Amino acid sequence: MKFLKWTVFTEGGMALIALLFICFFSIDAGIHFQFNGYQILTAGGAALILLAGYFILRLLPFSGLRNIEQIVRDVFRQYMSGLSLQQLAAVSLLAGIGEELLFRGFMQSGLCKISLPAWLSILLTSLLFGLAHAVTLTYFLLACVISIYLGWLLVWTDNMFVPIAVHALYDFFILLFIRQTTQNPSAAVSE
Repeated sequence: MKFLKWTVFTEGGMALIALLFICFFSIDAGIHFQFNGYQILTAGGAALILLAGYFILRLLPFSGLRNIEQIVRDVFRQYMSGLSLQQLAAVSLLAGIGEELLFRGFMQSGLCKISLPAWLSILLTSLLFGLAHAVTLTYFLLACVISIYLGWLLVWTDNMFVPIAVHALYDFFILLFIRQTTQNPSAAVSE
């Protein structure tokens, strides 16, 4: 329960800080939020692409990828194994909202506002996103790639709902998979 409270505090705090900065700096690029059938399908499809990437990477014989998975499993066991399905969904949703508002809504859109090209705004934001997730060099690189993808989704759709939903869905399904394979190791695709 402490982890859930900490998540609400940190991820919710990120969202609040991002919204304050967005308002203070009058950043409106990318802050459009449309919630309709097309956007839901777009987010679902984009999340499936990320999930497919995760499962493909799990098949590759790189020790850096095994190290990341072990770190995630250890963190899950220590902090999240007692969380209910609804609580895991809340953690995922809060991460999607907090991190996307900060990195895509404020940073990426703010860099675009000062006339940086979209590709450079995405790249700089992705480097910062990677640094925020830099548990290992491999994790940093993967977080940068995921961030580039999320940044591109924001530019393509001009809708904050899409990267928020993709981030939240990805986190939720990965947490469910880690939960299942941690409780039942024979369910893992490859170990």
